[in-house]
Amino acid sequence: MKRTVSQIALATIAAVGLALPAQAAIQFFGTAKIKPTFYNNFDFDDSKGDAPALNEGGWASGEHIRAELRLGWKATGDNWSVKMIAESDVIMNKDNGDRSFYAGKKDDPNNTGATKNNQPNAGGEFGIERAEFLYTFAPELQLETGWDIRFLDLKTGGLLYGDDHPFIGFRGKVGDMLSYELLYMPIQNSDLIGTRDDWQTGDWRVYTAKVNATFDTGMGKFTVSPLFAYSDNEAKNVNVAYYGVEGLGQIGPVKPSFEVVAANGEFEDGGPDVRSWAAFAGLEVPVSKAFSPYVAFRYTRGDDDSSDDDVEGWLGITDIGRFTPLMGMDGNILGEHLASGASPYGASLYAYAPERAVGGNGYGGIGNGGSGNNPGQRLIAVGAKGDLGRFVANLSYKAQAFFIWYDETGNLTNAKDPGEDVDDYAGTTFDLQLKYKFNKNFSIDNIFSAFVPGQGIEDQVDANDTAWLNMLTLAWAY
Repeated sequence: MKRTVSQIALATIAAVGLALPAQAAIQFFGTAKIKPTFYNNFDFDDSKGDAPALNEGGWASGEHIRAELRLGWKATGDNWSVKMIAESDVIMNKDNGDRSFYAGKKDDPNNTGATKNNQPNAGGEFGIERAEFLYTFAPELQLETGWDIRFLDLKTGGLLYGDDHPFIGFRGKVGDMLSYELLYMPIQNSDLIGTRDDWQTGDWRVYTAKVNATFDTGMGKFTVSPLFAYSDNEAKNVNVAYYGVEGLGQIGPVKPSFEVVAANGEFEDGGPDVRSWAAFAGLEVPVSKAFSPYVAFRYTRGDDDSSDDDVEGWLGITDIGRFTPLMGMDGNILGEHLASGASPYGASLYAYAPERAVGGNGYGGIGNGGSGNNPGQRLIAVGAKGDLGRFVANLSYKAQAFFIWYDETGNLTNAKDPGEDVDDYAGTTFDLQLKYKFNKNFSIDNIFSAFVPGQGIEDQVDANDTAWLNMLTLAWAY
């Protein structure tokens, strides 16, 4: 009897052991950023009150404090990994401190919706902001899915795509010098009950392919990357194919980078054709640890006639200029939301190009809110960054100036001199970031950024007051 009991106990333990999850190394990490911020004159008119602008925490104007709080964890095994990052990104106030204002509309009997003071709750509750699931069959073949950061040209000009949309795909390395990635992204996939074609109601799907070929030039390594994206944008009733190439690396003492991308497509049901292109080129020269200057050029084609059959204003899937390594700065004024009533310039959050100006014939852009009739952009940037530890321990900086022209002004309206053409000079921006790192877990940085309007903006608003912001970041990392 004792033997029978012991056998049953061992069998039970074995069965329970098989049912338990496999052991894995689990790592917890996180960041907490508190950002006291001041916005001023995003409409370039000091005689008017400022309209709210959208940032990651929601709608804000004037002085406000944004909190970006992240908690992440990652489990890894021999050939797999699971990573999730939960985030709450809010404008700090009584309504979202310890609670949420998702209380519904006052006059809605079903208590649905999420508005207050006629503004939607655009900030994030604490939920899974990013997720990444990987399984490696071989170095040449890795399965990837989730909703984490993926990109096509984030390392150069950010003209086409970089975001954390849902995805599923494969990537791999073929030797030390060749890699690839294939992705399917259901950016929007909405169903509408009772609609016959519900599987494509308001949908937007994107398919991408990219190959990275790295060469040793004898003076450093340089990577050339052909890239392709197909945008099946049912929400806008348009299909667009993007073809391009980017390159970056180091040749001797300099770091060149470039990209060229073309868009070719058509609106369905006999609509207009999409014909546009964009380009970027940059050169960084690291003179010393304290001084690394750069110069760059960014171009997006504009549309000159919204009434013809050609949609020529450039729209990427997501313009991600704010986070590019050369020209990017997380918090400068051009990367803020200079659109949707806050500013006539028309750049959405993260974008540098005026993709939301004019309106109509949309085929992409962040939130699918861009206009193919936009005026485009020619931008020259000069800047420098460096570590000032030789002079002040733990202090670094980045400073830059952008000189911005519209590519085409035929669709813009002159409010200052009605009937006259709008001037093509949009304005000048200046950014200065100073960062002091106390240790690996805590740092403080401050960004002062200004947008001095050119004659092109003054023509549209009949005002020429400088827009500016100041953003302080208190950052904890663990």
